Amino acid sequence: MKNELTKWRQYLNERERIVQDKYLAHFNLAIIQAKDIDRTEIMGFIRAISSVTTVYREKEISTSKQSFVAEYSIRFILPHGASAKNYYDNTLKPSLRKIKGLSIQSDKGYEKIGEL
Repeated sequence: MKNELTKWRQYLNERERIVQDKYLAHFNLAIIQAKDIDRTEIMGFIRAISSVTTVYREKEISTSKQSFVAEYSIRFILPHGASAKNYYDNTLKPSLRKIKGLSIQSDKGYEKIGEL
């Protein structure tokens, strides 16, 4: 009985374990404004990248008949302790470069914004 009571006490005093880390990446992205390319579709392709949860357009930088340039924030979530640098350099940026009609104008890095 004492063993069960000890286990129960440990369970009650246990803190919630951190399972995931949240990050926010900042980019200036250029989108080609052609008839066959839609900004909404491109945002959908960005959201489809693994571990990306949200894409925000912070502010518009410039627009012309050929391109639209804006500052974007991309939130991504990784398992706790996973290498954010590895994900950022080997998954996120290469995936953005593969999207037709999208190019990275400037890479402003990423920051950890929380834990879940």
